[in-house]
Amino acid sequence: MQTRVSTSTKTVNPPRVSRHTSCDYAAKTRGGPFSSSYGQSPSLIWKRGQQPSELSNDNIVLPNVGDVKILIISREAVVGPEIVVDGAILSNHAIVVEQGMIQAVVSVQDLAHDISIRNVGPGFLTAGLIDIHTHGAGGHSFSEGDSEASQIALTTMLRAGITTVLPTLESGPIEKLTKGLLAFDALDPKVATPRLPGAHLEGPYFSQQQRGAQDPDALRDPSDGSVSRLLELSDKIRMMSFAPELPGAVELTRRLCSLGIIAAAGHSDGRDEDLLACQREGLSHVIHIYSGQSSTIRIGPWRRPGMLEATLASEDLTVEMIGDGKHLPTTLMKLAYRCLGERLSLVSDSTPGAGIPDGSNYRMGERQFLVENGVGVTMDRSAFAGSTTLLSQMIPITMQALQITLPEVIAMATTAPAKAARLERVGRISEGYHADFALFDRQLNVQAVALGGVWQ
Repeated sequence: MQTRVSTSTKTVNPPRVSRHTSCDYAAKTRGGPFSSSYGQSPSLIWKRGQQPSELSNDNIVLPNVGDVKILIISREAVVGPEIVVDGAILSNHAIVVEQGMIQAVVSVQDLAHDISIRNVGPGFLTAGLIDIHTHGAGGHSFSEGDSEASQIALTTMLRAGITTVLPTLESGPIEKLTKGLLAFDALDPKVATPRLPGAHLEGPYFSQQQRGAQDPDALRDPSDGSVSRLLELSDKIRMMSFAPELPGAVELTRRLCSLGIIAAAGHSDGRDEDLLACQREGLSHVIHIYSGQSSTIRIGPWRRPGMLEATLASEDLTVEMIGDGKHLPTTLMKLAYRCLGERLSLVSDSTPGAGIPDGSNYRMGERQFLVENGVGVTMDRSAFAGSTTLLSQMIPITMQALQITLPEVIAMATTAPAKAARLERVGRISEGYHADFALFDRQLNVQAVALGGVWQ
């Protein structure tokens, strides 16, 4: 059980910076299968005491954009806000950024006198947030299989401080899922989007009894031969979630793990032994705890634990929790956090309903849903249909519900999902990591975001 921690904010000296070493995971393509360049023009910041003519070629790059030359500082110190780093909050510190990567976190007074300074104002600066389970936003879903729709959803997320995303496709016909995967290749490289290490396929191998808002007509067993068609695009898939009790689930786990794809359990009506059988073959993750999970049943006098109890009792599974304050009451959120601690990731499970008002309808696949009381519901109001809250908006909700510190809740949306999805060089403010940042004000509203050192 997690030890109760103080809710006080602490200010400490910067941690000793150690050189980043790569994880021993089965690594995916660096930057992800959908990686692209970013076309925003950052503002030029002069070095203290210098005129533009004095800038050296060591500190700027001069790309041509039509007839316009854009000056980009390649090394600068980001100052102003307090910095949330590795379980602490640092005051009067700076992040040294060079060529889009973090070089160091140092005291402001220790900065070189000639370094360029970018003051982003007051507030809290965190690592860019990571959402490993999100279906869309701004009225658009990734399952539309349309690059323009995906672009709108992704830019909505980037503006909200989410700098790495596993775009999530819900259950649907195999042809529609493959179309959705291929649509990310057509994203406009001139428009900034979050980093896309690969997609999360949520389905179609789920239990009818625990399907939630998944399309019942699209559900199937992994033993039916359709897996091979999806895995023809394995280089575009980062995670696949499925019900461990279904025929062929153990073999599916083996195949996914051999390809470096995270095997995850979800929408399952199985027992604890079903989850354990897939864990032995490499399953490492469980999606949205409490949602679409079986729990203990009795057969005669004997109690049989379900997916929920097996998840809470696990010693090494990484687990998701939807922190919108709608899907789960505070008591259940606290129970999950106390059992799972740093293995618990916040996810939005956001839908096209994120960012549109109450009373609006939205579509996912062939089904229509409703935004009501700040959450997505099925039209008959019998089940939730994902959230309408973006990940950054869940930070203050979860912090209040769990009564934890800001560094602890930020870790749930950065380092924890990075570990769960086996992502390198994102999710921390540390030497050797990408300069992806979210700037929050004192009320924990996102004010600005940086991706690879470029402020959006």
